[in-house]
Amino acid sequence: MREKKKRILFLWGAGIVLPLLLIGLLYVLQRFLISYPAIGEAYARGPFKFLSYLPSRLSSLVPISITEVLCLTAALASPFLIAWFILRIVRSIRQKKGRKFFFGKARILTWGLFAMYAFFMLFHGINYTRRPLEESLGFGQRTYTVEELGEVYIWVILQINEARTKSFEDENGVIAYPGGMNVFWDEAQRHYRDAASIFPSLQGNVGRPKPVAASRYWSYTNIVGLYDPFLCECNVNKATTFTEIASSAFHEMSHLNGYAVENNANLASMLIRMNCDKPEIRYSGFSDALPLIEEDFVKAFNGNSDVIRQVLEQVPLCDGFYRDWAARVEFWDSINPPPIVETVSNNVNDSFLKVNQQKEGVQSYHVQPSVVADYYYTYVKPQE
Repeated sequence: MREKKKRILFLWGAGIVLPLLLIGLLYVLQRFLISYPAIGEAYARGPFKFLSYLPSRLSSLVPISITEVLCLTAALASPFLIAWFILRIVRSIRQKKGRKFFFGKARILTWGLFAMYAFFMLFHGINYTRRPLEESLGFGQRTYTVEELGEVYIWVILQINEARTKSFEDENGVIAYPGGMNVFWDEAQRHYRDAASIFPSLQGNVGRPKPVAASRYWSYTNIVGLYDPFLCECNVNKATTFTEIASSAFHEMSHLNGYAVENNANLASMLIRMNCDKPEIRYSGFSDALPLIEEDFVKAFNGNSDVIRQVLEQVPLCDGFYRDWAARVEFWDSINPPPIVETVSNNVNDSFLKVNQQKEGVQSYHVQPSVVADYYYTYVKPQE
């Protein structure tokens, strides 16, 4: 009897308790590393790039979203799998093997959860602990005068106008990618690599962004992109306007490049696009920079937004910018999901980020406004 109890305790320990403890240890490890960003930085620049190289290359060979196919397959198959599982339970109980059945499945479940969590940590989770991109780029070292911020603001407007004038338009006068979106998906990796050559910290693995076929329905969750760390795959909502598609595509590619924290990925995406040789992509980058420098500029005037109107009267934005913005607003106005859908989506994302040591949750997407002036005075002004 004693031997039997020992065997049962061993089976429970090795089959259930051990994987749960290992999951807890991985979580604690991430919490520990968040205080030592140099370790996370070294991991992201070294082992992670080595580990993610082959999966990202294999994933990029497939033009469609593997993540979407797997999710849809799982959704369609789930009723049959649930029915099969219930039948197995009933049969096991009738055969008086219910305890053995549940223990076996629990052991598979816990070890499976550990394997998935360990894989997630290796391919994404540890990257949450790396040094902020702003710090790696040397940003945040100084404050700027009102005159300096005004110079940056006008520079951003001029860059928007210059890039928009050279950009391709669709039949409605809204910016589009020359050759169509299939060309964009094929060329995005090259654009990322070329622009990243300016920033050593942004050089690394990149993968082909994948358009999600069910993007219109996906939009009801208010999500425009998703990085799948299990496949090293960048998924993009293709239903919205090009400027938002480009922003999302390069954001998810930055996740694959090792920038897990959302505002770091947003900053990387913006900088890559601002330095792209393709005017359509460059325009989307400066369009994202505009509200940031506006926020910084208005803050310098103690919140007096009239200063923006005064500048725009002297250096107006081109008409194409307003057409593009109107098209974006029109698209999102056409998406009218039940409030519970957006609430659940937002809460799930918020909880996911907080579990990964991002205390601000969904607020961690916000990029510091000062990065635009930092970029201008660190990389642009010295070259003039």
